[in-house]
Amino acid sequence: MSTQSDAKSVNSAISEKAPELQAPEGLVVHLQRGVVDPVSGEWQVEAEIREMTGADEEYLASIQSKDGVTYSEYMSALLRRTVVRIGTLSVEDSPSIVDTVIIGDRDMLFLGVIKATYGSERMFVSRCPHCSKLNDISIDLNEDFPVATPSVDLRTPLTKKLRNGSIVKLRLPNAADSAYVGKRATSVAAQNTLMLARCSVWDEDNRPGDTEEWAKSLGVADRNNLVNALLSVEAGPSMEGVNIQCAHCKEEISIVLDWISLLLS
Repeated sequence: MSTQSDAKSVNSAISEKAPELQAPEGLVVHLQRGVVDPVSGEWQVEAEIREMTGADEEYLASIQSKDGVTYSEYMSALLRRTVVRIGTLSVEDSPSIVDTVIIGDRDMLFLGVIKATYGSERMFVSRCPHCSKLNDISIDLNEDFPVATPSVDLRTPLTKKLRNGSIVKLRLPNAADSAYVGKRATSVAAQNTLMLARCSVWDEDNRPGDTEEWAKSLGVADRNNLVNALLSVEAGPSMEGVNIQCAHCKEEISIVLDWISLLLS
């Protein structure tokens, strides 16, 4: 039989407010190139990012399980869910915004998701290849991933001269270019063709009818020159190996992580 005290406890519990769902934590990342607001024409560089939730993890797992999903598609799916806005542009209203950022900015956003989710430090366990014992590894997301200082204006097309003296202009590849090329190219040569076709910038009066055929028609020396020009532009965070000393045998261990492992391991 319930006592009066029990009844009061039950009534008190019923009257308490249910805990409110907390909005995911977020942070702000400053992009190096940013995206253009189609209305104002102004560059937007301040991106707001929220932490990754269990719902995001389940969604990404469903994406990852599909056949033929590329790394770029996975990245795009994640950023469409975790980037709140870029400047005044809402990603929820226009998800394709995240596909217009250059690769360096995309990596800035992805690193921002990791920081928003875990903080500035990530802990891992790694087995020493020398003594086979386990080590606790601390990765400083601010110090161990230095952001490159671009040597060129990221918003201005690159200008390169071909062997015949003609000039070619190239914009930097964006996330959509990376996804397109990764999905369709079956070789490095095909990757080069598709990337040059998509990133070439033309005036209306001299644009070739088929940019892929134009890219295929270039001499190998010119193609290599143009591709190297795109690859030589440094921007965004650099994912370098982290060297530590084994706590047991004192031998040096080199730790190399990819972005996905850094997020989900």
